Amino acid sequence: MDLPSIAPGKRFTLPRPPLSADALLLARLAEREKGAGRATAVFTADANDAHRLLDAVAFFTPDLRFALFPDCEMLPFDSFSPHQDL
Repeated sequence: MDLPSIAPGKRFTLPRPPLSADALLLARLAEREKGAGRATAVFTADANDAHRLLDAVAFFTPDLRFALFPDCEMLPFDSFSPHQDL
């Protein structure tokens, strides 16, 4: 699989691949970056997509570790704090 070269600190986007091909691409990219001693961060538009990718990428690369940071579902200027569990 020919993976794109991504410059550190730069944003990289691709059109969304069909079905679970996006998870396979991210799995291969994370493996390559781990081999180079770098971490990979993936940002999704919503929590459902994040959970789907987490499960699918873990299927393709079970030896990698993943962390899911949940959103706090707050607007930046809300006058209250997020729930303690978050």
